[in-house]
Amino acid sequence: MPCLILSSLSKKHVELAVAGNVFISLVIIMIFSSVITLLILKKLNLNYQTYLPTVLFANTGNMGLPIIYYAFGQDGLTLAILYMVCTTFIHYTVGIMLFNIKNGPTELLKLPLIYSAIAGLTISFLNIDLPVILDRTLQLAGEASIPVMVFALGYKLAEIKITHISRSILFGGLRIFLGFIFSLLAIKILNIEGLLAKVIILQASMPPAIFNFVLAEKYKQNSQAVASIILAGTLISVVTLPLIVAYLLR
Repeated sequence: MPCLILSSLSKKHVELAVAGNVFISLVIIMIFSSVITLLILKKLNLNYQTYLPTVLFANTGNMGLPIIYYAFGQDGLTLAILYMVCTTFIHYTVGIMLFNIKNGPTELLKLPLIYSAIAGLTISFLNIDLPVILDRTLQLAGEASIPVMVFALGYKLAEIKITHISRSILFGGLRIFLGFIFSLLAIKILNIEGLLAKVIILQASMPPAIFNFVLAEKYKQNSQAVASIILAGTLISVVTLPLIVAYLLR
């Protein structure tokens, strides 16, 4: 994955304004989604530490990158990686603090994806040409990560069972529905158009991230409920993602 990020970001000139728009749009989506989800959680008298992250954090890596690469090619993949890096940055700070307030920023320093993103963006901003041997090596290793991510997603989902079906469907569906609705709002507020708008909408409409389960397990926040929501959301996305892709490609 670090090779994919470094290879993709370094090959395309990424404008600072584009990276800023991606991050701000993600923040807008998360803020509005948080408000709606917290109101629902209060109504249902449920623990926000368990359920809120499943709605806020989407599977922008294992599922998002392969689908966007299929739909929009290399240009779309580069933008999708920017979105994924922004999501990962927030997930490893705010997301971890939701599960365990004592942790957060320090976990970010342990993540290779962040360093590869910084290196890739630096190379892109400075228009540096990598040596051919390094460039080809990064490209081959990076491209191999896309099918591996799909395999890893299926492998992890095979271990999960759905419990509390109605609740799992509710929050799995909220992740997709709120992401889609508020991504439309975000691109309108920021006046984003073209391929970037389509990538933001599609990434925001992904099902819950599997990493939510990892954090819930680590910080003892009802990981079974989180896993069930992830599986339910992924099953729902089998129907919703083709419709959203068709909508964006029309």
